[in-house]
Amino acid sequence: MADLILTGASRGIGHALALALAERRDDRLVLVARDRARLDALVTAVEQKGGHAVAVPGDLSSLAEARALGQRLVEVVTPGATLIHNAGLWPAKRVLTPEGLEAAFVVNHLAPLVMQRALLDARRLRRILVVSAGLILKGRFDAARTPTGEDFSGIRTYCTTKLCFALAMRDIAAAEPGLDVVVLHPGVVRTDLGARSGPIGWLLSLVKRGWETPEVCAARLARILERERWSPAGEARWLIEENEQPWPAVAEDEATRRAVRETTERLLAKQPTSPRK
Repeated sequence: MADLILTGASRGIGHALALALAERRDDRLVLVARDRARLDALVTAVEQKGGHAVAVPGDLSSLAEARALGQRLVEVVTPGATLIHNAGLWPAKRVLTPEGLEAAFVVNHLAPLVMQRALLDARRLRRILVVSAGLILKGRFDAARTPTGEDFSGIRTYCTTKLCFALAMRDIAAAEPGLDVVVLHPGVVRTDLGARSGPIGWLLSLVKRGWETPEVCAARLARILERERWSPAGEARWLIEENEQPWPAVAEDEATRRAVRETTERLLAKQPTSPRK
């Protein structure tokens, strides 16, 4: 039985995907989110559909917690696992983490890298699928300002942090040619991501009524997971929904790729090796 690790499993696309995968009898779902009660309820729902699942509560809102989560996952999963990076944050305001970094930069970029490093070092992973965003084409990375949110924007920050992680995963694919890695835009989906209060929130809720449901998106992702191979060895391909597309120009810009790489390496090298108590 192969393990399939799904982050952000308690809500939205992640919750719908867990239920869509429940009938894959040869897989065990390793469900990750902060809310233990919601995870336990989801495990029960998966098992009622005949699937296999285990809850691993974890938090990607700090690097220390992400590191601890990675170690817990190493103890749970077996080699040959698939990791689905689905957790994400679309912030409404600038918030700093305990490390002094902007929250979305951590949740959408640095923390997933820290969490998966433990799994890679322990040789647990065979495939990684990243639920990204088509809005990465609007990303604009500033090495001096983006990590701490000094260039914060209610829209641009989400685009940029998603771009950073996509670029990092391209580097991971090049460094780990035994991995099968894909990064994709899942579709325009009606979830709570990016929810706002007040008149803007009300208007956004109206607009979202025309977007597809998480269940429709989950069915699409389940089909992609059935594919025998996503990308050539040493590469990470970019999909728009189910179709391969050229990477957006900003993701091919070598100066941007180098700036993200060097900044990420510098920031992660400064972090302590033990989890926060």
